[in-house]
Amino acid sequence: MRQSDALRVEEITRIEALEALREEWRALWLQVPDATPFQSPDWMVPWWRHIGEGELLTLVMRDAAGALAAVLPFYVYTQADGTRTLFPVGIATTDYLDAAVASEAREAVTPLVLPELAARAARWDVAEWPQLRPGSPLLDAPVSPGWTEERDDAEPCPVLDLSLGWESVPLEVRESLARRRARAAKKGAVTYERATDATAEEVLEAHLRLHAARWERRGEDGVLAAERVQRAHRESLPGLMRSGALRLYAMRLDGRIVATVQGFCDPPGRTARRVYFYLGGFDPVVERLSPGMLVVGFAIEDALAEGAAAVDFLRGQEPHKYAWGATDTPTFRRRLIPPR
Repeated sequence: MRQSDALRVEEITRIEALEALREEWRALWLQVPDATPFQSPDWMVPWWRHIGEGELLTLVMRDAAGALAAVLPFYVYTQADGTRTLFPVGIATTDYLDAAVASEAREAVTPLVLPELAARAARWDVAEWPQLRPGSPLLDAPVSPGWTEERDDAEPCPVLDLSLGWESVPLEVRESLARRRARAAKKGAVTYERATDATAEEVLEAHLRLHAARWERRGEDGVLAAERVQRAHRESLPGLMRSGALRLYAMRLDGRIVATVQGFCDPPGRTARRVYFYLGGFDPVVERLSPGMLVVGFAIEDALAEGAAAVDFLRGQEPHKYAWGATDTPTFRRRLIPPR
């Protein structure tokens, strides 16, 4: 443990300690006004347990009273060439990588990020932090003399502003959606749903299956193909549901789930809440019914019904995201080498 002015800095290097922090971390996450569901411990802890490789090097900062002020989740991964790279926990399968920092502590925490990491520079060589949003503490942390820094644009995230309600979606897309709904209704009983506590496991299992089927048809593995990734998603399910951050949507045809969208939402009580569409899946057998479009249309309507301010399609510049009316928002990559 190190003392940095009014903040105490602790290291977490074991999954057991990370798990023990979960409840306190969740309470902090709920209070951070710009934290996304990807900063929730219910996402982060399962990611590290099942997907993470290397050495955990997470920093925890507490104020003078012992209250949690920040969680900076990092780990060190040794590359094939021997380079020890400091990555944020969640990299590769996570969008909007970041720390969780209490609003009232941000001014104190941000200048300490790099000095605290420099104090541990014997354990890592280079930091690679992609997918940072404007205003991120990891992006704003000031560099001291002697550091080498690179900043680049990272992959943007298309976002649909919902301020105009359903009219935020282009007219031609709304009209096309209505026609496709009518066509699907002729093939059988079509229903749509957002998963509840009672149905979440069923919908997630269908989602894993349908996402895989979609990519298998292309001769590729999808993001969810690896068993360890699936285990992380299964473990994250209860906590994200309990906190109000999970959004799982399904389309059924004659009772059978034929399309899904896995998404998330900012927690209840947050102003200007955003819904995040993470991954979709559909049964290739019914592809001609445009099941992907149909379930996304329902998910957007549900986001509007609960008063969401925007739908974030996350990284990836696939044409269908822009067809819904989304426009790019920037993210950034930061690469840092500490002084030796």
